[in-house]
Amino acid sequence: MKHKKIAITGGPNSGKTTALSVLKETFGPQVELVREAATMIFSGGFPRQDNSRAHIEAAQQIIFVATKEMEELAEQTSEAPLIVCDRGTVDASVYWPDGPDAFFAHMGTSLEAELARYDAVLHLSPPSNPAFYQSTHVRTETLDKAFEIDRKILKMWEKHPNRLVVGGTEHFFENAEAIKNFVEKIIKG
Repeated sequence: MKHKKIAITGGPNSGKTTALSVLKETFGPQVELVREAATMIFSGGFPRQDNSRAHIEAAQQIIFVATKEMEELAEQTSEAPLIVCDRGTVDASVYWPDGPDAFFAHMGTSLEAELARYDAVLHLSPPSNPAFYQSTHVRTETLDKAFEIDRKILKMWEKHPNRLVVGGTEHFFENAEAIKNFVEKIIKG
């Protein structure tokens, strides 16, 4: 079965996980969800307190490979017409110490090849009101850092031909209808 695949991306605390839940509730068996590799890896005990180059590089390599493998597993085993990925393989590049070009070269791929893996991209930005930003044991960035990461991710995906960018709001559900409409067009298209 040929699946369509969408990456849901954006800065920390932008509502990606909530969007996945809304999409699963709305479209049920029409979507297969691929969870975020970084959350699984960092929640599973990968040492995060050390921001050394070696730890950052190891983490991003693991995240890239895990993301790719989980997406491929979903493509091989799911009967859903749409695979919805919590982040995509492009995202790890923004955390690489020497920049995205060096990351893709190190991983033996290119930005263009990774963009081509997805039929569409849904970019969600963090909330602009600091009162709605939440740090966790996995999400350790400040709001300012979250916006910096969001800008970098936005830039990396800008060449994708089918992308919806949704600005951060205090109440996620203000954007839920736009997200659902975007995904419905991909399923039907």
